[in-house]
Amino acid sequence: MQQNIFSISGQQALVTGAGANGGIGHAIALGLARAGVKLYLADIDQEGLNRSINESRDLGGEAEGMRCDIAEENQVQALFDWLDSTGAQLDILVNVPFAFPSRTRPHLLKYADWLKTQQVSVTGYFLCCRAAIERMLPQKRGCIINIGSNAGVSALGRGAMAYSCAKAAVHQMTRELAVEYAQDGIRVNTIAPAQTLTPGLKEHIKNKAFQEQVLPKILNGIPMRRLLKPEEMVGPTLFLASPAAAGVTGALLPVDGGNLAMNAGGGQ
Repeated sequence: MQQNIFSISGQQALVTGAGANGGIGHAIALGLARAGVKLYLADIDQEGLNRSINESRDLGGEAEGMRCDIAEENQVQALFDWLDSTGAQLDILVNVPFAFPSRTRPHLLKYADWLKTQQVSVTGYFLCCRAAIERMLPQKRGCIINIGSNAGVSALGRGAMAYSCAKAAVHQMTRELAVEYAQDGIRVNTIAPAQTLTPGLKEHIKNKAFQEQVLPKILNGIPMRRLLKPEEMVGPTLFLASPAAAGVTGALLPVDGGNLAMNAGGGQ
């Protein structure tokens, strides 16, 4: 019988930003649980983390978790020390967290907001990637998936500079790590969503001005003429983590309804 090259059942994964708030990390955690992956979950939100653990277990999966702010080096070290203490064999790392400061023109952007965005969305990813790679090297295998953004490929405007710069750095980090560790059996890729119906975006949509002035521009830049759903990031994650993607590393996989294909042809 031919092996199912898309199966990742029995593998073990750490998902950061996996709290149960209905966002991308939550969807990916549940998708991995359904695929038979043993889960180690982390999030800064303890209540949401507990819910994700319980929901994963309700799906028949094995799941444990630990609260962690990935922007803090000591907390990332504690997270991976905890993983070691459980005897985890880390096959997959998925990095999801991000910080998006209040929208403002770049000349009005506060240093503290810039710094927080980079600490979470860039430094946090680096810290987790570094720790994961240290554990994957002896195994001579591993898969890292970072969540990037279309904002890291072309400019969004609308006060998104700090976020866009952070996501562009994540994309380049992915490429550098992919090249550095390709011969060690470690693959590193990025999924780049367009605007996705996360809790944060749902809150923005409640604002009438956003509905009238911003949302039409967003939809005009997405050929599918709709926002993405967190669940639509699950399939690409399962593919990139599977043997089916054994030759894929350093890739930027857009899940964006055609946004990047359209490029300047539609308004952001």
